[in-house]
Amino acid sequence: MSPTTRSSKPVPLPDPPATSPHTDDAERDARAERILDAAAELLVSWGYRRVTVEDVAKRAGIGKGTVYLHFHTKELLFLTVLLRVQAAMVERLIRAFRDDPEQVRPSALARTNYHMVAEDPIARAMLLGDSETLGSLTSSGVRDLGDFMQARITLMTEYFQTLHDHGILRADAPLELQMHAYFRIFFGYIATEPATESLRSDPLHRVAADADMLAHIIGASLEAPGDDPDRARAAAPRIVALFERLLTRIREEIANQKQT
Repeated sequence: MSPTTRSSKPVPLPDPPATSPHTDDAERDARAERILDAAAELLVSWGYRRVTVEDVAKRAGIGKGTVYLHFHTKELLFLTVLLRVQAAMVERLIRAFRDDPEQVRPSALARTNYHMVAEDPIARAMLLGDSETLGSLTSSGVRDLGDFMQARITLMTEYFQTLHDHGILRADAPLELQMHAYFRIFFGYIATEPATESLRSDPLHRVAADADMLAHIIGASLEAPGDDPDRARAAAPRIVALFERLLTRIREEIANQKQT
């Protein structure tokens, strides 16, 4: 009798891991963020004019064509870098407002903004319109993101109106002039830093000292006498809502540009 042969059933292979639309979206978004990280690093190191899309692709470890899957042009890529910096700044302000309602005062807002600008070279370049770093991005941003730029102006107008309505601002000057004064003091304080460096005796603590002095100047110039905390507490919910609305607008613009 011939030996019996055993028939073996094939061992089933494991199913390939299922990918959901959410997984694909997360991967695309992570890749877009990697591209933005690379672009931000190169923007600071080389400046907008010198950086190419190919440079960004190499830094991100992807092909040049992949960059264009997310950002249709070099200009829109770097505008998105600027938007991401602004989103981070607004997020930080919202956290400050929630942690301490007194931070909604224009003096405190100036102090926080000063620290953020000192810490982030892209934020500083945006504030000063640094052509060496940004190239033509400042003018193209106004052209391509005009609606967003208007949203920022609307936010600050409503912010100052809220301060006025809650008695935080002085009542002896028109609201529009107070808003203009805030920006002129803030921008001027930063723009004139190089010219005053030789006067400094303690360069190690420059940022904190300058931020405090800037806050003092704006507080003395624009804020009503007294430090009644009830005024800031009453104004804080409205101001948080204003900045959250701007943050939502920025995030939507970033998502649109990322093509995810």
